[in-house]
Amino acid sequence: MSFGYGIGDIIAISKLALDVYNVYKDAPDDFRNISDEIKSLHIIVDSDSLKAKLQDPNLALSEREGLREILQGCSHVLKDLDDLLIKYKGLGSSSEGSSSRALDRLKWGQEDIAKLRARLTCNTTLLNAFITRYACVVYN
Repeated sequence: MSFGYGIGDIIAISKLALDVYNVYKDAPDDFRNISDEIKSLHIIVDSDSLKAKLQDPNLALSEREGLREILQGCSHVLKDLDDLLIKYKGLGSSSEGSSSRALDRLKWGQEDIAKLRARLTCNTTLLNAFITRYACVVYN
């Protein structure tokens, strides 16, 4: 039974998380901290536990729908972060002058990175809780 997300989608989300992480980890200190949350999401999305959950034929419809919504949330926040990086792609570049990077940082602050970070943390926590709950049910 398909519910709109499969292993291919997980691989795509995992790749997007890794790509976004690699750019954020090279960003100035002010923005590098978000890379920790992106890396955490990548680790969880790339886990064998999530892949096993997706392939579980006994997964209830409500669980499938919940997982689909969580994965959509993960994908959306990563895409929003990626779009912001594209908009300000010079953020982490060392080839630009310091005044240009300072201007990028100023613009970035106006984009309210806190909201994106909160969404990222929320989706990572939800996905981790979902996987943990599944592991507890399987092993008990």
